[in-house]
Amino acid sequence: MDVKFIAQGLDPERSHPIGGIIIDALNQDEYNTFSAFVAFASTGGIENIKDQLVAFKNRGGNIRLYIGIDLHGTSKEALYKLIELNLPTYIVFSPNEIVYHPKVYTFEGDNRNMIIVGSSNLTTSGLFQNIEASVCFSYAEEDEQGRELVSDIYDHFNTLLSRESTCCQELNVDIIDLLVRNKVVLSESESRSISNKLASDNTSVPTSDNEELLNAFKKIKISRPPKGHKKTIKQEIIIPDINATVDSHVVHNISEIAVNSMWIETGQMTGASRNILDLSKKGKRDNINKFGSVEFFGLEKDAVDKSLDIDIIYNDRIYRENHIFYAHRNSNWRIQLKGVTDDGFKLTDISRPQFGHRGGFQNRVLIFERTEVANRYILHIAEQDEIDKLKEISQDWAYGGHGAGRAYGIT
Repeated sequence: MDVKFIAQGLDPERSHPIGGIIIDALNQDEYNTFSAFVAFASTGGIENIKDQLVAFKNRGGNIRLYIGIDLHGTSKEALYKLIELNLPTYIVFSPNEIVYHPKVYTFEGDNRNMIIVGSSNLTTSGLFQNIEASVCFSYAEEDEQGRELVSDIYDHFNTLLSRESTCCQELNVDIIDLLVRNKVVLSESESRSISNKLASDNTSVPTSDNEELLNAFKKIKISRPPKGHKKTIKQEIIIPDINATVDSHVVHNISEIAVNSMWIETGQMTGASRNILDLSKKGKRDNINKFGSVEFFGLEKDAVDKSLDIDIIYNDRIYRENHIFYAHRNSNWRIQLKGVTDDGFKLTDISRPQFGHRGGFQNRVLIFERTEVANRYILHIAEQDEIDKLKEISQDWAYGGHGAGRAYGIT
């Protein structure tokens, strides 16, 4: 039996993400059964390995996913993604203080097996980014110690595997509706709203701005999913002259788009500086109701008396106090991209329609990438002709309103 300690995240240069090991194993023909017993799953985690999962299943491989939903760690969108991919999934939940919290992955084949036991959930951060620790056991079928190990694992989870346990239910739409109705499972926007509120209530200074904290605790570089699983588009970078009235410098490059970023088709925009972007309360695609783009920013779609100011990072500058609000006269949510940097640069210097083909927000796609700071987003600008690529790499996307509005989606 080969036994290896798998270190992830603490030293990114020598990190071996569990997600990469799982991807490699799913690509190998020597395994025909994959089982996962995990506490949490996210759309990003599933999205990063979905191609390998689907290919494994299409080759005749057996997949069994036993996923927990405690502590709001698994989102509604993640569960719908598993149904969409038609992956055999079972929900494990005990409606009391007991939390289902394992992280065990097993690969079985005719001649060789592999088991991973550790701390990594089926989420982007758990598979690729967090500081995690796991042990990988790889052994030939005739290895007695290996057979005993996998037997012990399956004995432990036997009541789930046999469906004898009443805390285990096969995933379907009715189960999701039940869990959402009872607030056991939340949408990703609801989870973000809770996280943002906790951060606001309990943190007087954002972590990234707190020099005392940063001097005591240095940041660890965030790892990305392996090459070949990145999402890239052609991005436009506008470099305004603070004293200019018309001209700006515009360059293009190929940029990676982070998982769980929101992209929104702009159209003509509104406002004198063409800096007001419509957000949707809801959307539709193929006659199926979808989430609204406003939820991405942690606002409830029906909380029309609330507003929110966010920071926008563009070209390494922080533009503060961009206002998200509900326009009662127009009956829709909007974001006014009017932020100003501490040294006087205005976001409207970039949005101005005078830039024409050299810049501006009109007839573009704006992409908002989350940061580790609450209510702060990195802005990317893409040409309109990138929208088909964005749809292709999105976890989900829709047209605003009743399905006739502008497109938007989550990567």
